[in-house]
Amino acid sequence: MRLKHTLPFIALIGLIFASCNNKQYASSLDIETTSISTSDSYMNNKIMLLEDTIKGLKEEVDSLTTYKKETLSGKLTFGVEVATFKPCNSDKVYWINDKTKSGRLEKLYYALVNGKEPYTPINAKVEIIDKGKEKYGFAADYDGTYEVVNVLKIHQIVEENCK
Repeated sequence: MRLKHTLPFIALIGLIFASCNNKQYASSLDIETTSISTSDSYMNNKIMLLEDTIKGLKEEVDSLTTYKKETLSGKLTFGVEVATFKPCNSDKVYWINDKTKSGRLEKLYYALVNGKEPYTPINAKVEIIDKGKEKYGFAADYDGTYEVVNVLKIHQIVEENCK
């Protein structure tokens, strides 16, 4: 599960346990080693119900935070405070985060455009994860944000055809 989704989940668990009347159960879920009297059996049932609810919520959060990889071709541009990708046959331009091993995408880009004008676009075929629209920073000015996770092909633009 991703960290940004883990913290709200942990907060939710804290709220659930805080709502329990018996703080002993909120601080210790080791029910097997706790002697449970007949008056505590009601609380034990509540805790088991909460555990089932938490398990279900965790599965739901995991399913919502699973991102699909997608392969796209388009024009890639790097520069000072610029990292963009314009998919073929699209008018949209996306901010990109280079999540390739050791920043491989950016290194390949600069090796390819060495000696050319700044912000020279190149053709690239990459695997991305669409992270959606950002609210803040440079990425907020673009149609969305892509995380580039793999570089499949990268080359200078020889013709205007997007490949």
